[in-house]
Amino acid sequence: MSDREERQHNPFINLTNKPGDRRSSFQIDRDRILYSSAFRRLAQVTQVVAAGEGHVFHNRLTHSLKVGQVARRLAERLIAEQPIIAEEVGGIDPDVVEAAALAHDLGHPPFGHTAEEELDKCAVKYGLLDGFEGNAQSFRILTRLAIHRIDYYGLNLTRATLNAVLKYPWLRDINSPQSKRFRKYSVYDLDREAFLFVREKADTSQTIEASIMDFADDVTYSVHDLEDFYLAGLIPLELLAVDRDELARFVDEWLREFPDNQVAQVVKHDPYRFQNFLDATYNLRGQYRPGSFEQKAQIKRISSHLIQNYIKSVQLSLEYGNRGYLIHDRAKEEELQFLQRIVWSYVISNPGLTTQRYGQKRIIRTLFEMYLEAIKTEDLALIPVRFVREYRELCERANVNIELEKTRMAVDIIASFSEAEAVIKYRRLTGISQGSFLDYWE
Repeated sequence: MSDREERQHNPFINLTNKPGDRRSSFQIDRDRILYSSAFRRLAQVTQVVAAGEGHVFHNRLTHSLKVGQVARRLAERLIAEQPIIAEEVGGIDPDVVEAAALAHDLGHPPFGHTAEEELDKCAVKYGLLDGFEGNAQSFRILTRLAIHRIDYYGLNLTRATLNAVLKYPWLRDINSPQSKRFRKYSVYDLDREAFLFVREKADTSQTIEASIMDFADDVTYSVHDLEDFYLAGLIPLELLAVDRDELARFVDEWLREFPDNQVAQVVKHDPYRFQNFLDATYNLRGQYRPGSFEQKAQIKRISSHLIQNYIKSVQLSLEYGNRGYLIHDRAKEEELQFLQRIVWSYVISNPGLTTQRYGQKRIIRTLFEMYLEAIKTEDLALIPVRFVREYRELCERANVNIELEKTRMAVDIIASFSEAEAVIKYRRLTGISQGSFLDYWE
C-alpha cells in the first residue's frame, strides 16, 4: 500500500480486503463523503441565494455534485493526454479528485459567505484567533466532526484525499491581517495534528489533485451561477453584449471596488473583445420567449459548450505557478473572472440580498452566543445530541486549551446547521415561535 493510501486512523489497514469489496481505497473515500450527513446537509445551504428559493437556483449540494463531475472529467483528460507528467507532479487519481470536489464545500455554514464572515467575527471576539473559514471547517469535518465509526472521529480518509481537499494548505497567518493567508486557509490550529498526518513537511503548495478541484470549482460556479440568474431575468447578458454604456458602467463599478484588478483593466481597454465573447456565446436576443423550453435548452447547450472549452484550456506543467501544476489559457482565465464579476455585480450586490444578509448575520450571532453560554454553563439540554459525547470528553480532559475548544465547539454547532435548522432554532430560542414540545429537537 502506498503512502497516499494511508489513513488517518489505523493507517496500514487495507479496507479493500473485505470479502466482496472490490473498491479501491480512493473509491471508498468518495463513497464515505457521498454518504455522510455533512454532504446531505448541503441541500439546504446557500450557493448564491438562499436554498429555500427553490430548485431554479443551485444550492451547495447541486454545485458540489457538478464540481465533482467537472473535476473528474478534467483529471481523466489530463491523465490520458499527459500521463508521464501526471506521474511526475505527484500522481492523479480521478477518484481522489472527485472525492475532494464533493467535499470542498462541506464546511460552508448556513447562509454561505455571510455566516462565514459573522462566525469569524464571533470566534475571534471570544479568543479564537484563527476564527472561522469554510475551507478549514471542511478539513475539520473530514478529520474530526463527521460520524462514521464509534472508535474514531471523522471519516478516516486517505492521505491523498485529505491532501486534495487542502485548497489553502496552511494555518491562518494571524500576524498578517491584510494577507491572503489571513483571509484564506484550510486548517485550524486545533487540527494541527491531522494536518501533520497529511503533510509531514512544511509545504504550502497545492497538490495537483487539489489544483484540479480548485479549477473545477471556478469553472462550475462561473458558468452555472450565471446560467441560473440569466434564466431568472436578473442578468442582462444581451444588453452587456451590445450596449457600450452598460458595459462601461459595469467596469467602472468593478474598478471602484478593485482599482488594481488586472482583468477589469483588460475589459476597460478592450471592451469589444468581451462584448464579442458575450454576443457569440449568448446570442439569443429576441429569439426565444423568456422561460420557454427553447430558451432553457439553448442555455444548457451554451453552458455545456463553455465547460468543455474551459476543461480543454488547461495543461499540466512540471513547474509550480499561480494555478499549481496547471497551465491556463490566459484569455480563458480572463473570461472566467469576467463571468464571475457579472454575477457579483448584478446579483450578489443586489439590495434584496443585502437586506437578507443583515437578518442572517443576526441569526448566526445570536445562536453562537446562546450555544457558547450553554457550553460554558454545562447546559446539556441545549447542546445538540451529536456533540454531547465530544463535550463530555472535553470536560474530562486536563487541557490548557479547554476554553478555546469550547468556543470552537460553539462554532462547530452553528456551522453544522442547515439553513432551515438555523431559522427554526433561532425562532424557538428567542421566543419568536415556541413550536411544540413534540417537535424533533437535536
